[in-house]
Amino acid sequence: MKKFSKIYEGKMFIPDPSIIKKYAAYIIPVYLSGKLKYDDQFMDEYLELNKKSFKSKSSNVVCDLEIQAVKLVIQENPMTESGYETLKKEIDNKCPRLEKFIRTYILDPKSFLNL
Repeated sequence: MKKFSKIYEGKMFIPDPSIIKKYAAYIIPVYLSGKLKYDDQFMDEYLELNKKSFKSKSSNVVCDLEIQAVKLVIQENPMTESGYETLKKEIDNKCPRLEKFIRTYILDPKSFLNL
């Protein structure tokens, strides 16, 4: 039997989808209100994954709209190792970037209330 001369260990980074989903949940209403532009395909995918019949199966699936929402706030892709670490640091610091981002929409009454 021939012995291996080299062993290649491939390490693959997989982020926790529940953290990304919880963080993106604060930003998705801004997309739904139409204040932020998005691709219709992203919204269709998000709505499809959050249907009642599919929701239990999609708990570990992060859709493109959620990734785009997190990217918008932390300026990095949360699916990469460095972006995920930035997201975790942001959460550990009580989400100052998210608060600053959402504050601009909450303080402007025309953003959410069209009376």
